[in-house]
Amino acid sequence: MAVLTSVVGFLITLGLIILIHEGGHYLAAKWLGIRVKRFSIGMGKVIASRRAWDTEFALSVLPLGGYVMFEEPHEHPNAPAEIRNALFSNVARWKRAIVIAAGPFMNFLLAFVLFIAVGAIGTKDVVPYLAAAPDTPAARAGIETNDRAVALGGVPVAGLTDLQLEILNRVGEGSVPLTLERAGVPVETTIDLSDFSMKDAVEPGFLFRDVGLRLTGKGVLVGEPIADGPADRAGLKSRDLIRSVNGTPMNLEEFLAAVKASAEKPLTLLIERDGTGEMTITVTPRAVKDEATGAVVGRADLTLMPGIELTTVRHGPIESIRMAFHKVMSLTTVQASAVKGMAEGEVGTDTMQGPVGIAGMAGSAVTAGLSAFLDFVAVLSIAIGFMNLIPIPALDGGQLVILALEGTFRRDLPAKVREWLAAGSMALLVLLAIYVTFNDVSRLTGP
Repeated sequence: MAVLTSVVGFLITLGLIILIHEGGHYLAAKWLGIRVKRFSIGMGKVIASRRAWDTEFALSVLPLGGYVMFEEPHEHPNAPAEIRNALFSNVARWKRAIVIAAGPFMNFLLAFVLFIAVGAIGTKDVVPYLAAAPDTPAARAGIETNDRAVALGGVPVAGLTDLQLEILNRVGEGSVPLTLERAGVPVETTIDLSDFSMKDAVEPGFLFRDVGLRLTGKGVLVGEPIADGPADRAGLKSRDLIRSVNGTPMNLEEFLAAVKASAEKPLTLLIERDGTGEMTITVTPRAVKDEATGAVVGRADLTLMPGIELTTVRHGPIESIRMAFHKVMSLTTVQASAVKGMAEGEVGTDTMQGPVGIAGMAGSAVTAGLSAFLDFVAVLSIAIGFMNLIPIPALDGGQLVILALEGTFRRDLPAKVREWLAAGSMALLVLLAIYVTFNDVSRLTGP
């Protein structure tokens, strides 16, 4: 079932993005009076087609792309001037540039519209409660365990996704204003991101390793006290949220360390219980012998987990438009930084996703609900729009560069040169496709 969901999600996602992208080329061409021979969703052999508005609309066998094919001069050797002047290769370069740029533009426009919809519908996200790793920018910013991030650089962050995006959007910046909420009280500080780059690895428990931000949750959540253990005798119950120990807020790791260091010593826990509110409970961990070290340590006999809190991030109409625009711009900046980092060798290419990886993410997004799916489509649409602007001759960006060069020198590139450039860049894209697919398979079969 999961495989079927991934396949369906992948086909819907890619089909929509391709339709919008190629639709941009097609609509711009028709608007400028340029003759279009075929509009295809998919590549390779045509398996179904229908003719309308002087164009063949086709569905092709490989669902990994699409194309708009224009009529060529050799197809109209004796045509009147009206037809010859409407051929793509004969129109002014600025018109060709509009047609080429319209595809990526529609990808960004699609993302903008979908982000507005997501903002209006609302989406579930993790509330960004944080802690700081020692001797890191986060620690020097004064971040304390279970502080909640409220804004970064003056931009509100309602959820973890917002915070991650704002940090990525400020790669390499110096002191960035950071607003926290600590026990309900606003705290203003700054965090230094000058040494943070796109190569910054994400490790379990960290948002960004080099920044030193750790995701803690609101506190420590009790899973299940073991019958007649110290936690059970003290009155702790399943789903109790431990907010502090002896007056100090703690994350899961810190709480476990405190219990271990407190054999036969009472710990005063401030807990939050559904339906009851806050209360204080005293737990005295029992003393046991650590088999690994032989030392006497404390044990409270209960299961624990981070107190991750979810929130529904929703905006009004005007705010949704503002946030959608900001998100499109920010994600585009992140894409540019990532590509630059890869070109400079600072960012590894092993994280690149191919069709298999995208299918898996699409399946997860479909099962997560409408908002999550729309958000995923929007992010992928930006990625595809940006990728198409990379100056490789087989892509839209390369074609725009060629048009600019031809306009500068006031002469067209020889047909043979165009063919060599197209063939070479297409071979490069095929190799890239093989590489990212290998990455996907390696992730699936790796340890």
